[in-house]
Amino acid sequence: MIIGVGNPMRGDDAFGSSLAQRLAGRIAAHVIDAEDVPESYLWTAIAAQPDTILFLDAVDLGAAPGAAALLDPEQIACRCVSTHHVPLAMMVEVLRRETGASVALLAMQPSHIEFARPMSPTSSAALSCLEGLLMDVLPLLTEDSHAGAASARMRILAERAASW
Repeated sequence: MIIGVGNPMRGDDAFGSSLAQRLAGRIAAHVIDAEDVPESYLWTAIAAQPDTILFLDAVDLGAAPGAAALLDPEQIACRCVSTHHVPLAMMVEVLRRETGASVALLAMQPSHIEFARPMSPTSSAALSCLEGLLMDVLPLLTEDSHAGAASARMRILAERAASW
């Protein structure tokens, strides 16, 4: 399952939502564009009982605009100051407890999250690059359905992410 998070009216904060929209219908995974209310989709995600959940969101990584990182649940709790109603770290904990899923966050460093401004050119370029990466990697991640597949999926994604 992939859950895109972000406010489409706040510039680069639209990253997660935009990437989810681009992936929907093109990959063999349940994709949710949660916009800026991911808590509204909590029960949908729990009911689906996925073994792997990948959140997509703009996060202040303290890095150059457009930089990306794959964060595990412990890093999400430490690094994500939420602009959402319910902190992402809290949602991650509930989803892990209720589904047993492996959870990670593909985060992108925004240039700005100002209201009524379009996404920056740097973030737009990063969005396209990450879309291409996920389109290359996700078919590999969905081929494996054995018991240890969830951790294997995250390991493959992390290995590919290292080349960003």
